[in-house]
Amino acid sequence: MDPEIPRPPATPGSPADHIPSGAVAAALVGAGGIAGAAIRWAVLEVLPGGMAGGDGTSTTSTPLAVGDAHVWLRDGLPWGLPWPVILVNIVGCGLLGVLIGRRRASTRSRLLLGTGFCGGLTTFSTFAVDAAGLWRSARPGVAATYVVLSVLIALGAFLAGRSAAGGSGRIP
Repeated sequence: MDPEIPRPPATPGSPADHIPSGAVAAALVGAGGIAGAAIRWAVLEVLPGGMAGGDGTSTTSTPLAVGDAHVWLRDGLPWGLPWPVILVNIVGCGLLGVLIGRRRASTRSRLLLGTGFCGGLTTFSTFAVDAAGLWRSARPGVAATYVVLSVLIALGAFLAGRSAAGGSGRIP
C-alpha cells in the first residue's frame, strides 16, 4: 500500500475541486437553501413591514412621515418601502459577492453557500410582489423607487463584498 501523498488545497477549477455528483450537489444546494430560506422567513416575520398583509398580496409596510431610526425599525422605511425584503436581498448579495470574490472557494462551498444559502436568503418573488403591490396601490413613483434602489443597492453590495474578499475582474 502506497503512503498517502499530501495534496495541496483545492482551488476552483483544479482536479481536486471536482464537481460533486448530482445527489451530493442537490443535497448541498438543498441544505443551504433551507438555512437561507429559514433565516429570510425569520427576518421577514420579526421585522415590521416584512410579511404579507391579511390578503397575502403585499409585504409592504405603511407609509411613514417621521424620520427617526427607531420609528423606521418599528414601522418601516418612508414611503412604505418593504425594508426587510431590501435588507435580506442586500445581505444575500453582499455574501454572494464575498463568496465569488474568494479565489479559493471550492465548488462545494459555492453550491452550499452561493446557490443554496444566498439563493434561499434572497427573494426575487417577494420583491416582485411588493413592487406590483406598490404599483397597484396607485404609488408608481414609490414602486419605481423600490425597484431602482433594490437593484442598485443589491448590485453595490455584491460588488463591495467581492472587492472586500479580494476578488476582481470577471465573475466566474
